[in-house]
Formats: sequence, structure tokens, C-alpha cells
Amino acid sequence: MSTSDDIERQTVVTSNEIKGEPKQCQLAASEHDEENLLPVVDDVPFPVWLLAFVGAAERFVWYGATSPLPENYIQHTPSSKIPGVLGLREATATNIVNAMMAGGYLATIPAAVVADTWLGRYRTILVSALIQLCGSAILFATSFPRAVQAGAAEGGLAIAIMLIALGSGGVRSSVAPFIAEQYTETTPKVKMLKNGRKVITDRELTIQYIYNVYYWTVNIGGLSALITTVLEKYVGYWVAYLVPLCMMAVSLVPLLAWRHTFVRHPPSGSVLPQASRALVYGIREGFQMDAAKPQKQQEKHQRQVPWTDTFIDELKSGLLACRVLYASPALDIDSNAWTTDMIPSSSLLFPIHWLCLNQTFNNLISQAGQMVNSGVPNDTIKSLNPISSILLTPVVSRGLYPFLTRRRIPFGPMARILVGFLFLTLAMVYTAILQKLVYSTGPCYDQPLACPESDHGHIPNQISMFLQTPIYILGAIAEIFCFTTGTEFAYNQAPKTMKSVVQSVWMATAGVGACLAMVFTPITKDPYLVIMYSSLAGVMVLTTVLFGIFFGKHDRRKTLLL
Repeated sequence: MSTSDDIERQTVVTSNEIKGEPKQCQLAASEHDEENLLPVVDDVPFPVWLLAFVGAAERFVWYGATSPLPENYIQHTPSSKIPGVLGLREATATNIVNAMMAGGYLATIPAAVVADTWLGRYRTILVSALIQLCGSAILFATSFPRAVQAGAAEGGLAIAIMLIALGSGGVRSSVAPFIAEQYTETTPKVKMLKNGRKVITDRELTIQYIYNVYYWTVNIGGLSALITTVLEKYVGYWVAYLVPLCMMAVSLVPLLAWRHTFVRHPPSGSVLPQASRALVYGIREGFQMDAAKPQKQQEKHQRQVPWTDTFIDELKSGLLACRVLYASPALDIDSNAWTTDMIPSSSLLFPIHWLCLNQTFNNLISQAGQMVNSGVPNDTIKSLNPISSILLTPVVSRGLYPFLTRRRIPFGPMARILVGFLFLTLAMVYTAILQKLVYSTGPCYDQPLACPESDHGHIPNQISMFLQTPIYILGAIAEIFCFTTGTEFAYNQAPKTMKSVVQSVWMATAGVGACLAMVFTPITKDPYLVIMYSSLAGVMVLTTVLFGIFFGKHDRRKTLLL
């Protein structure tokens, strides 16, 4: 038992839905307490805020570096209406940015393997941050006018993109599980508010709250796009890229200054090879992971294996997370048979979600460039996404979720993801309609900035860029429900020794989505953009329906992959 001083130190509780400060607490809760007291969020440890800052800095660099890239730095020439550098046209610019996004998200997988097997999460974050810092420095150095004139821009951009993507993947794959590991309480505690009401802390709600905090700070980092695009337009690209470089350097301070504050778990060493071997054994037995358990292997194959039954059960839990994130077929734990609603196309549901959401990084910026911007840089408009997220995340985490908790209304992870999919579907439908309106408006109609009336690309179609606002608001709501839930779900379902790997599987869905975006390259140009956005809207409708069919029941009954 803790001393009275220990108890006194634990009297602050984050209880968003209940007024009144905690008065006292006891460390253990009885079954009666768990059944009858209202669950609340526990104290958030200080290292959580430090890592949230590191995550925000990584996003600051990512968005700050990529925001001027696609439709300005890469697409336009210095003499264009929207000044650029390389002049490689929209389709090429879109492909380069999609490749960078794919690389950044897919790099999470090897980085996660390194974190879980050799370096550990803290060292992986530190090394990855240094790699990203080097990439930012190269991008800054090669964006000077003299460097551009000397022909260093293209080569510098290629190297910078690779380093930033690699570093970003390493930071993201480890920060997400590492931030949740800083909360070490595993047993519920009873706390009494000053108004005399007893409440009970809940680990699941606390982890959910931590990831909402993480998402909120990440979106503050996303505001760098607003800063860099303004600097790009009114000062120059080198100044725009100096800001994220400085921010990345600052992010190293908490990692180094408070390095002894973080809760660290040693890397697992041989766990991943063992997991791979166990998975092979399970596949050989007809996709039955229980067949890989020691007793089964000894009875059937007279084979001794170095793992335990608990290891296999944890591995199954991690595979369940991977199944949901990639929407693979399910096996009902009761019937022990493959469900009848399985089709191969189900394996791309979450990547399709990212395919649609990632339009804000490239094609929607181009769409804004075809519209009247009223003096606001066209690539500034996408800052409405993080701004909306910053404003709406507290509404959801401090308003909606506590409201549902007070009334004992279940709103599990699959339901939250489904709601996010619905909002993203609405965003894509609206985008297709808006593109049709752009093509229906002069002077150039379905050839914006390309007709003689555009004065050599200086007069856009006469429709306001700010009509894009609902797209970014709807997309932000979709992210609030999907991103935070996916991150939380990946952490909760992953085995303790494979947190980074399962988290990287979740992150990699965005990389797969970026790869899918390249399929649309042939129609990523005028006058085919209505077709492209309509296709994405239709695919998102199908994705939402399929996800509801496959996983709508997961919050109510237990299903397993194997």
C-alpha cells in the first residue's frame, strides 16, 4: 500500500464530464465499485505532454516541409502566377508527393522492427528525429535562390524527401505506443470529488484521452502549413523551410533533457522471429493459431517451441488489430469457421480512407489554385483541417464521449471508425460537386488557367476558394473518429513486445493509400477531375458499407482473426 503522502499526490483526476475537484482516493476498487461508479479519466503523466510535443514537432516539420512542395515548389516555375521552382506540372507533382507520403508511412514498418527488436522506442525516436533534422537541413540549404540557379534544387529535394520520410516514419511508429506506455496504472482507483461523489478511474478511457491529447497537439504542429505557405509567398522558400528546421532542432530538447523521466521497456530481441515462426505454424494448420501453442506442437509434431500459450494469445490479439486495420476476413470465436461475408476487396478499406483523406495534400490544393483566392495563398486553405481538428477535438473528447459515458451508451472503436467513414464520404461527395461547379464557371470552365481569357494563367475561374471549407471540416471530423481510434486500437490490441510493429501496421495503411493514389494519376488533370472525385466518393461509400458489414458487430461480440 502507498503512504498517505502517495495518496495525496494522486488526488488530481481529469474528469471532463463531472464538475468538482477530487478530494481523496483509494488505490484499489472493488467489483462493486467497478459496476456502480462512473468511470473517469485518470491523471495524465508529465512525460505524455513531452512526447506530445515531440509528435507535434514531427508533424510541424512534415507539414511545414510538404505544404509548399506539391502544387507550388514542384509544379510551377518561377514565372508562374503562383511562383514555384521546378515546373514539373500537376500530375508529376502529385506523384512525387504521393511517393513521399507512401515512403513516410511505409517506413514505419522497418523502423518499428528496429524499435521492438534492437534499439527500443526511445532511441528509435531520437535517431529518427536526427535523420529528419538532416533532411530538413538539406531542403533548406538547396532552396536558396543561388542553389536553385546552380541546379541543386532537384537533387536536394530528392535526398531531403527520402530523409524526411525515413525520419518521420521512425518517429511516428514509436511515439504513438511510447506515449501510452507513460501511463502505467493498470488497476482502477476510487476517487471522491469535493461534492462528495465517488468516481472510478478507467485505464481504457485514460488511454483514449491520451491519444486525443496526442492528436490535438499533432494538429497544432499541422498549423506549420499556414506559416510556411505565407513565408513562401511573401519572402521565399528558404525562409519557409528554415522554420520547420528550427522546430525539429527544438524537439530534441525534451528528448535529451528529460531522457531519464520516460518509462522505457527494453527491446524484445528475438520476439519478432518467434512471432513469424509461430505464424507460419498456424498458417500450415489451416490458419489456426492455437495449433502453434506448445502442447499442440508437441502432440502433433513432437516439436518443442520457445514460446508459451500466453505468447500465442497475445500474438492473436495483435493479428486481430491488423485484421481490423486492413479489414481482413474474420473468424467467429464461437463457430470457429470463416464468415460468409468475406471478399478479397475488403483488404483495402482503411487504405481507401487514407486515399480520400490525402487529397488535401495535393489535388485539393490544385483545385484551390483554379479558384478565386482573394489574396490568400492557395496552399494555405488546407490549414483549415488542423484548425478544425484543434477546435473540434475537445468537443468530442470533453463533450461527446463523457456525455455517452454518463448515460452508459456504448460507443466502441468500430462504431467510432464507422462514423468517421461516414463523414469522409460526405466530404468526397461535396468535393466532386464543387469540382463540377468549378468546371461550370468561367472564364476557362473545364480548362482552368489554360484558356486565352486567363491572361496566361493569371485569371482563375470565378468561384471562391473558400467554398472548400466544408471539405476540411468534414475531413477533420473523420480524422478525429478514425485516426485517434485506430491509434488507440492498435496500441490496446498489440502484444507488449510488439507495440511499435502493430502501430506501424496501422500507420502503413496511409502509405498503401498513397500508393493507391498513383493509380488515379491518369485522371488527375483537367478536364477529368470530376470523374476522379466522383470515383473516390463512390469507393468511399462502398468502403463505409463494407466496414459496417464486416465489423459493425465487433463492439458487441468477440471475434478473432484465427
